[in-house]
Amino acid sequence: MKSKFKSTFSLTFLKVVPSTLLLFILLFSCENSLKNTSANTIKSISKEEKVEQKLNITYHFDSIPNDSSLKVFKNKYTIVEQKIIAATNRIDPTRFRTKTKLVVPDTLLSNFIEYSPFPVTLNIPDSITKFILINQRIQLFAAYENGKLAQFGPVSTGRKKKPTPNGLFYTNYKSKKKRSTVDGDWIMPWYFNIANKDGIGMHQFLLPGYPASHSCIRMYEENAKWIYDWANQWKISEDGNTILKKGTPVFIFGIYNFDQIPDWKKLPENPNALNLTEQELAEIKDALSNIE
Repeated sequence: MKSKFKSTFSLTFLKVVPSTLLLFILLFSCENSLKNTSANTIKSISKEEKVEQKLNITYHFDSIPNDSSLKVFKNKYTIVEQKIIAATNRIDPTRFRTKTKLVVPDTLLSNFIEYSPFPVTLNIPDSITKFILINQRIQLFAAYENGKLAQFGPVSTGRKKKPTPNGLFYTNYKSKKKRSTVDGDWIMPWYFNIANKDGIGMHQFLLPGYPASHSCIRMYEENAKWIYDWANQWKISEDGNTILKKGTPVFIFGIYNFDQIPDWKKLPENPNALNLTEQELAEIKDALSNIE
């Protein structure tokens, strides 16, 4: 009985209500629907834009004056966060020491690649599928695949008396564990040579927080192994005298100033201290045009 009354009432209402009022109701309903759809679309776009925007990360100093402070430091930060802090300071995660002053990001993320000052994408010709950048000024490397940033991390290049030369190189041969010809006690895991005659390569070795190598490019083990597996070796003739095909291009650039504090130590005062300069970006562009 109740449902019958509702049905009768609805039909009666439709008969009584003037056509102009019905039109108004329909238009009002459609307008609200459009507004809601528009609002949802705007909200969705804003969310996507927020994801694409790069975080403006600021930094501060954290001192470790004594053993007690070191213990507090290690309890304060997780292993992942300690690794981010170590990479920020260009040191191994095992090298936190007393009487040091560390640069610490105010926002600690899970992946160091989020702190990269290198472009996320590079305008690279389709013929160049892989490309490695090593910036000596800021002691960082970046690897690109099909123009997109694929890997990133800290390095330690050549010390003042044995500097790593700047220029365009190519990955040649590799070895899982190579013994140095300079000092037989130096074992270089995940070694990838880039200058055959000069014996310069990328490999895993200690990062002390400054350029300290004998011209090679030191890396974290995870980064060195990644490049070892990812980069291409050269192809040479059977007699070894002719290069048939070059490996992955490696461009080394930027000048490290040994007489000043490193640029990453300037981050608390200037969060943009590591940004690539116009000159550096121009050098990358020129290098790309010279790749064979």
